[in-house]
Amino acid sequence: MPAPIPVLFTHYGDNWIRGSEHGLLDLLGHLDPQRVQPIVWCNGAAMAEAAQAAGFTTYRTEFELYFDYGSPPFNSRRYWSFVRQGIELVRKHRIRLLHANSAAPSQWLVPVARFRRLPLLVYLHSDYLRRSRYVFLLHQSSLVVGVVRRVIDNFIRDGMDPRRTHVIYSGIDIDRFHPSAKASSGQELRRRLGIAESAIVISGIGSLIHRKGYDVLIKAFRALGPARDAHLLIVSDGPERANLERLAMELDVKARVHFLGYFDELGAVYNASDIVALASRAEAFGAALVEAAFFAIPTVSTTVGGIPEVVDHGVTGLLVPPDDPQSFAAALSRLSDDPSYRLKLGTAAKKRAESTFTVDRLVASFHQTYESLANLPRYRLGWLDAAINIRPYFRLLAGC
Repeated sequence: MPAPIPVLFTHYGDNWIRGSEHGLLDLLGHLDPQRVQPIVWCNGAAMAEAAQAAGFTTYRTEFELYFDYGSPPFNSRRYWSFVRQGIELVRKHRIRLLHANSAAPSQWLVPVARFRRLPLLVYLHSDYLRRSRYVFLLHQSSLVVGVVRRVIDNFIRDGMDPRRTHVIYSGIDIDRFHPSAKASSGQELRRRLGIAESAIVISGIGSLIHRKGYDVLIKAFRALGPARDAHLLIVSDGPERANLERLAMELDVKARVHFLGYFDELGAVYNASDIVALASRAEAFGAALVEAAFFAIPTVSTTVGGIPEVVDHGVTGLLVPPDDPQSFAAALSRLSDDPSYRLKLGTAAKKRAESTFTVDRLVASFHQTYESLANLPRYRLGWLDAAINIRPYFRLLAGC
């Protein structure tokens, strides 16, 4: 049997465990150790601690990004220190493949890949602006993989060879939500919040930031009117929380809008919910929409980013334009008033999630991709390959 492929997984992110961090930890935890040997390199203490606790060899470095919006001035000494450390990790662990979990690590992994003649895979969880795509050197990676097709479309428009792009949908590890306890936990959460068993519960799950559109969701909830016995759960935290609490008070719905903050018992939230809502102004994937689907909960969301690839309008959920509280309210009303329609959409959503968005499917796709990349001939991975893959930069200079 062939030896496992040593892969250096490099992650850049904030000091928390959320969407892309959960995604990477789920992937690492399900990889076959007979096929892949993971080494983790990251910047956040929370991610480093989680990776170490899961049993992976982990290194932590305070990375810096350059030339992007809001970046610090370029520091050549620090930049090349990241490259040198990457090369040292490659040598120490005999790495055969580099995996960048988001765009940022590509900025220093591209030289590592070229110097060591290694393939570089970049797994993108969100859509990136044109400047970011270029300053992070993403077009120089061996393969750009997106969580949805929308993420990679821009690279093809930039002139990147479509054969260097691929889609692997995010996979949800449903075991994280303890489904065996779901029947009682949802009821207990309702009791704790003083919500009647017969009430409609709408949940919004995700960071409280402007992009997520919670202000739209609260306005849409208010438009449902007081006649319906409905409650809104807002799960997570973030810089917009104070503004959102103030908005709920101004709209006189604060008694029925419950801010739960960071909440570990997400399984209880889903099992207490009748509808999951995501009013994002921009979104690549929307993990909460898929998580809800595994619990057979219909969703209402917006027609932005990759969401239409995740939610099939009228089949697994309802989609409305962004920044449109009235349309959002109409969709919520339709689901609130029709239990049989909720059941129909929720059942279809669960079926699709179980066929398309499982962690087993994610891992199988990555196993195949890693093995294909690791077997590329080394002559295709040096600086000559960098010169060949330069078409996007000519298009940039030409103003296309």
